Amino acid sequence: MTAHLSDSDRQALRLAHDLREQMRLALPRQSTAPSVSPFVDPSGRPSVLMRMDDETARALMAVLSERLAAQAQAPMQAQPQFPAEARRPDGSHAAPPPPAAPAPPQQPDMSSLPPTSAFAPASAVPTQGGPLLPTAFPAR
Repeated sequence: MTAHLSDSDRQALRLAHDLREQMRLALPRQSTAPSVSPFVDPSGRPSVLMRMDDETARALMAVLSERLAAQAQAPMQAQPQFPAEARRPDGSHAAPPPPAAPAPPQQPDMSSLPPTSAFAPASAVPTQGGPLLPTAFPAR
């Protein structure tokens, strides 16, 4: 049925359908359902147009203000909430981003200690009577 539609047209239809469903779930039953129409803008982006009466507009504003108030009261360190069905622009499902990695452990403050070398002093290396050879090469 939608075989003749472009990808942008299909995405606009999906966007309008999803928005219509979310509005139906969010708004009270007594308000008139808004009209949601899909279209593709001149740049080719899927878009929607919405038309609603004053009662529905006020109900939508009330729902949005309740959500804003709830977000303001939520602690800042709470895990971010992702929609149950996050979607990519093409309409396919997208997995939520992975949780943030913990911060790496802090290095201890060594500024008060004297500088040291990773190598032992030359006098501490035993020579065993022979020449010094690199350890990567076997001794003969």
